[in-house]
Amino acid sequence: MELSAILNARLPSRDGRWSLRFSDGRIDAIEPYSAGKTSHAPEELDAGGGLVTRRLVDPHLHLDLAYTLDIVEENQSGTLLEAIALWTEAKKRLQPGQVRERALRAIHEELRFGTGLIRSHVDVASASQMRLCEGVLAAREATRDLLVIQLVAFPQDGLIRDPNAVDLMRSAIRSGVDLVGGIPHIERTQREGIAHLEQVFDLAAELDADIDVHIDETDDPASRYTEHLASLTIQRGWHGRVTASHVCALASYDDAHAARVMDLLAEADINVITNPGVNLHLQGRFDRYPKRRGLTRVSELLKRGVTCAAGQDCIRDPFYPLGNGKMLDQAFLLVHADHMSSPAQIQQAFEMVCGKAAEVMRIDHHAIEVGATANVLVFDVTDVTELVRLRPTPQQVIRQARTLDV
Repeated sequence: MELSAILNARLPSRDGRWSLRFSDGRIDAIEPYSAGKTSHAPEELDAGGGLVTRRLVDPHLHLDLAYTLDIVEENQSGTLLEAIALWTEAKKRLQPGQVRERALRAIHEELRFGTGLIRSHVDVASASQMRLCEGVLAAREATRDLLVIQLVAFPQDGLIRDPNAVDLMRSAIRSGVDLVGGIPHIERTQREGIAHLEQVFDLAAELDADIDVHIDETDDPASRYTEHLASLTIQRGWHGRVTASHVCALASYDDAHAARVMDLLAEADINVITNPGVNLHLQGRFDRYPKRRGLTRVSELLKRGVTCAAGQDCIRDPFYPLGNGKMLDQAFLLVHADHMSSPAQIQQAFEMVCGKAAEVMRIDHHAIEVGATANVLVFDVTDVTELVRLRPTPQQVIRQARTLDV
């Protein structure tokens, strides 16, 4: 149904109750709610004093991996390395139709929990060729009227170890994939990892594409590709067009070196994505006690003005046996893992799966303001702290002023 207004709503950034009026799929007005009104038109939705937010954002997901746990052997060590090895074998057998089916299941789960924007990495290694990419592209096309999906060409097995991946990434971008990905720490040596990053920037320049790389997804304090990423961003003039995903090793650096790297990230205007559930699950596996938490230094990055977001990353696959596409769970975990417990910090954690995550994806007008697209959620809670505490399913999911049946 197309709505003309949402009445009697609470908004995250405003006191009191408000009415949002829509026209041509956009927010036409935001007005104080008049409590004296007892009836409304059928196309007006009464929020009942509930919270209305923007639709949620998942800036880091692997749709090609989703729900593959039933076809992959058990990851007995629980480590990232064993997961990669298991996935390398499994992806040799997967066909586009199978990938499409599982990707659609994951997309619809995310939709049900309020997600309106997704950025998914797609494996284009030699072992999978373009099959996984074809399946995810088909799933995106099937859901284009429900949400926005960006795709990243991801060379899971490296670029030096798997030199054919460069041409596969080029083909993926030309087929409709949006960004150039990378994973330098998968290479055999640091020199090869740096060469990997240089190839990522070369391809991005050739195709005029943004970059989102898995980087330093390890507890190893000797893994220092993030500083090379920042340096290359500055050298190549790619400020604002680069995202560093995971950046787990930053938490293992000594404080002096970590400060230097974080300052470089700020100077290069690089976005950072953490994946609380998966990073907590995978990292610290080689520690006895005390165990490291595995997340990057979120609070310190935020203080430097670095745009940070949080992603789901994995849903029921060899990397992570859990995952459900509920982005409020990721905000909830982040509050715990990074001690973001004040009301202002809880608001920051929420923004990392909402407004700030949209900024990472370079999506404009993802806001509740006049002129913005009417893409909103209605929740049966009164404020953001309650939203993160209870993590309810939205009562209504609205895209361009139309309610979606999800």
